[in-house]
Amino acid sequence: MLQTNKIIIFIFIFSLSYPQGYMNGLGLGYLNENSGALNSTNGSNKLIPTYQERMSLSNPSTWYNLKYTHLSLAYSSYSASIDGQSLLNGYSNISSAIWIIPIKSKAAFGLSIEPYADQRLSIEQNDTTYIDAFDRTIGTTKSLDQYGGLLKLRLGSSYAAHERLGLGFAIDLLFGSSRKNESLFFDAISVVQTSQNRYSGLLSELFFNYKFSENIFAYGSVSKAINPVDVLITDRFLFDDVNLNGYHDPFDSPAIDSVDASPEVRLVDVHNPLTYSIGLQTIINQNKALSIEYIAYSDAAGKLNLINSGLNDYIELSNHISLSFTRFPKDLSTQVFDKFIFRAGAVFKDHELGLSRNNIRELGCLMGLGFKFKNVGNQIDLNLYLGNRTHSNNYHNEFIKQLQVGISLADLWFVKRRQK
Repeated sequence: MLQTNKIIIFIFIFSLSYPQGYMNGLGLGYLNENSGALNSTNGSNKLIPTYQERMSLSNPSTWYNLKYTHLSLAYSSYSASIDGQSLLNGYSNISSAIWIIPIKSKAAFGLSIEPYADQRLSIEQNDTTYIDAFDRTIGTTKSLDQYGGLLKLRLGSSYAAHERLGLGFAIDLLFGSSRKNESLFFDAISVVQTSQNRYSGLLSELFFNYKFSENIFAYGSVSKAINPVDVLITDRFLFDDVNLNGYHDPFDSPAIDSVDASPEVRLVDVHNPLTYSIGLQTIINQNKALSIEYIAYSDAAGKLNLINSGLNDYIELSNHISLSFTRFPKDLSTQVFDKFIFRAGAVFKDHELGLSRNNIRELGCLMGLGFKFKNVGNQIDLNLYLGNRTHSNNYHNEFIKQLQVGISLADLWFVKRRQK
């Protein structure tokens, strides 16, 4: 048995090598809805149309305004730099894919898939903890690496209930998994424990849009969990990572087939979000629009802190407000300039953490450009978002850059062709 004569513990100071930022280590990870822009067509809004007049790809209540079937893909590049450190971390991936089929300008249905939460995270201990044992001083450090996240598969529908009122409904299936490696290094030895989390949940969201006049429109939505997210946790036994690659392979000890995983543990109700969104848009000079949008988010799940996220905290409350300006194209104009869409916006977000009660605030701005080509409404879109994120616990500020590009293709589908 190890006899420890003296233990000297230094304060742990952790540095995060963020694939996205500090918020990746909170709860389920970095929620996609906290991004500066959800996709390349949305600008700084969630509900209010900036894709086309009276049409938003993320608001099913507007889908019936499409004249043609649309397939839209968006690609996103994200980076976060930390004030006072040389770290610059980032990632890129497909941020959304959506397929919408309108039915005689009265209804529509669509299918989409996009990231819901990103859990990529790397935490390393900057300082070394020293243990004096058997007349020998041993230095130890810790690290945590986490990969994976959740996806959202959405099935939505739209219906023009009245010439002034449009309704939409969506069912969101959440699913995904993450893997985590926790390592303890001492001398030239690395002891690692791996675990896997598998998630599932079901959300619903009701949308509406209302036309007050020819120039003033209101948009809103309510999102609630049908089945709150649960997680199935599988912990593996410790192993000696002989070749220091972070994986349990045949070179490590004990052998892979000589140990079993611990019994699986299921935690229910680890994520139970409730979201209210409201927005107003006014049209000026026929093809220009000013908009304001407000989003209130809360998470009623009491067990989110039990999934052992990287920072052992989670976002309980959020408030978002955005202001935006959009210049839509002129459909009847033959000038090239009139086929462009211009977007500009400003965003303020305030998040409150559930355990520490610290606040994270973000202020950002967005510029976007789109180009519409062909009569069916094909479109290319580009967004650039810049933001500054501050932390009430005096953590370093984060500077965020997000670049998104997307393409939307439209055509007549399911039309019976005449036989020659």
